[in-house]
Amino acid sequence: MSAALARTLAAQARDLYARGLTTSTGGNLSHRAGDGFLVSGTNTAFARQVPEDFARCDAQGAGVSGPAPSKEAAFHAAVYRARPGVQAVLHLHAAASLTLSCLARPDERGNVLPVHSSYAVTRVGRVPLLPYDPPGSAALARAVERHCPDVNALLLQNHGVITWGRSLDEARDILEELEQNVGVWLASRGQARVLSDEELQAANARAGHGAPVQAGTQRPQLLAHVQGWSA
Repeated sequence: MSAALARTLAAQARDLYARGLTTSTGGNLSHRAGDGFLVSGTNTAFARQVPEDFARCDAQGAGVSGPAPSKEAAFHAAVYRARPGVQAVLHLHAAASLTLSCLARPDERGNVLPVHSSYAVTRVGRVPLLPYDPPGSAALARAVERHCPDVNALLLQNHGVITWGRSLDEARDILEELEQNVGVWLASRGQARVLSDEELQAANARAGHGAPVQAGTQRPQLLAHVQGWSA
């Protein structure tokens, strides 16, 4: 099972790179395997990923076999602990999401995802932005574990995005919808129309997850120094 899973993960990693959703070694992906999970090895490039690049970790994120795991294995483990139904976790330095994480004001309880389409609500839902913690730090893993139970995705300030799902395909779908809505916001310099409160309420009613976007939070709030953008 692990060999076949590693082949699938490597193929997915190469495809994510080919579709421009990350660069170089920017990110990692994982999937449950037995009582632990497989995760990208440290310093492995998405464009050249092979099955041997994946490490097996225990439930705490410690390496069991294979290469040294990504330094972010701890927050992958945190998601699996907090979300028993999750099978896959995806962390990318996707360009639009990373840019938004550097422009928006951290909001751990609200939403920073620009809601330009109903799918942003039905597929993604509320997206918090966590304040900066160093990559690979225990503080970052604790923050992810604290906030992941109620949402489908997190932005990490100056770091990128994490999504998860019942499959890697679902985690990708969430990531791609999030990235598209953020891309529209960036391309329009924050001027593109977002859903009205009434439209938002209707989309929330159709959502099959427990992460509704609250009225009045369809646009991210920006850092104080950002000029010329809609808040």
